[in-house]
Amino acid sequence: MAPTRETAPASGSPIPETAVTVPGAAIDAAPAEAPTRDFVGWTAQPELRSSRRLSVEVTRQVLATALGLEPEVLARLDSTQLRTALDRLRAMAAYTHQLAEVAATDDLTGALRRSAGLAALQREIDRSRRVGGKGISVIFLDVDRLKHVNDTEGHAAGDRVLVEAVAAIRKRVRSYDLVIRYGGDEFLCALVDVAPEDAERTLVDIRLQYTATTGHSVSVGMTTVGDADTADSVIARADAALYAERRKLERQSPNTPAPAHS
Repeated sequence: MAPTRETAPASGSPIPETAVTVPGAAIDAAPAEAPTRDFVGWTAQPELRSSRRLSVEVTRQVLATALGLEPEVLARLDSTQLRTALDRLRAMAAYTHQLAEVAATDDLTGALRRSAGLAALQREIDRSRRVGGKGISVIFLDVDRLKHVNDTEGHAAGDRVLVEAVAAIRKRVRSYDLVIRYGGDEFLCALVDVAPEDAERTLVDIRLQYTATTGHSVSVGMTTVGDADTADSVIARADAALYAERRKLERQSPNTPAPAHS
């Protein structure tokens, strides 16, 4: 769920407009890089995401940390000014996360965009190595003959096919599993903390659900995350498994045209 933007800041004395001088700091000193390196991550600090009131001293510490200052620099601000500043910073943090969520989501299907999805997958891999669990299974799914649908039924029909592909995945996976639009007709699904045999059953259900809804088919490949895997390496292996399945089907049915890759 997208974070809710904060309401207007608390009323009270405005924050002084005069510049705050940091003792001993050079006027032309370069700004600190830490807050801008990962701005979204920086604004995800619990104190900025929460709406609860903090004590004056804690508020001063939170603001000082966020701004890269010593708390003493903010000593001239009274409790109302400090809380107004914190309300404004929290509103900015909430809006930043709204923008980040919009930027990370594919407009058509609602799946994660590729770059955001790969970053999320790498985080899940790293987390799994820290905390353990049953492992992560990655499914590579390719909508068959999408170009044919676009050419014969129109691009609106092709869009519906893509939307239904994500819908079929979401109906079978959990809220914290990852659904990623990897390319035009390619999707990834990362099943977190799941045994391989359970992931296989989920894969079968997704294919059945999609075919029952659309009358079309998908090609799939699945693998599990290994000890030395990165997001890129496990995706490459799932992709290879997909093409291995296609070649196997072609050998079994040599007179049946291979699914067109759009």
